[in-house]
Amino acid sequence: MTDPNSDPRIQFETVEQCLCGTALSPGPLWGWGICSQCGTWVNSNRPTRNSLAAVYGRTYWTTTQELVNCPPLEVRFETDMRDRIPHYLGAILPHLAPAAALAEVGCGHGRLLHELRLKGFRVTGLEFSSEIIARVVKLTDIPILQGGIERLEHESLDALISIDVLEHMHEPLEFLRAHARVLKPGGVMLVHTPVHDKPNEPYAYTVGMLWKLYHLYLFSRTLIERLFHEGGFRILAQDVRVFGWPVFVLRKR
Repeated sequence: MTDPNSDPRIQFETVEQCLCGTALSPGPLWGWGICSQCGTWVNSNRPTRNSLAAVYGRTYWTTTQELVNCPPLEVRFETDMRDRIPHYLGAILPHLAPAAALAEVGCGHGRLLHELRLKGFRVTGLEFSSEIIARVVKLTDIPILQGGIERLEHESLDALISIDVLEHMHEPLEFLRAHARVLKPGGVMLVHTPVHDKPNEPYAYTVGMLWKLYHLYLFSRTLIERLFHEGGFRILAQDVRVFGWPVFVLRKR
């Protein structure tokens, strides 16, 4: 099994500042830098945008998952329904009108959307890998588009879902603003991403969370709340927790 960090197709770039503009202090673990101002952890040697096709292609959903002891997505289609998905449903359902139209960018195995469609919602999944889409359509018949948020029309949806995606983004604020543009006025967005209240809390994260190639940010609460506000959202709810991190339900301002 080859370590994807050694993939010659992937180029890396150095990051010296946090998103808040503060210079990073060297972290003691795997190239992470720590912001002394807001407490966010930043991957200081990250893959370039041009390398993302290699980062998130076949290797990510096979070798990478095996290296961090995650089962294949076909298995997770079943097992995630026994742990995290009921919590996500519990967080977002109170904020959805009947037959609401919603989408999930980076939908993975699609089980959350599958369950939402069973409840009468109009759903669309988006994934970047054609190979992953081909595997998911064998598990569920939800519609899946290849690509990202650019595939969706402005002010076309009632709700959006983003689970385990924001920490992979080069520009999280740009990501949030793009999602806000797709939502109708007053639309809602569910976001789940690692968030910590103290700079030392990420030391308790799993190896898979800290493995430097894929996660670009481990957000402090200070920074994530600032990003939500600047991205065009206000926080509606954050009482549900999965893996110890709040599941944020946001409303477009």
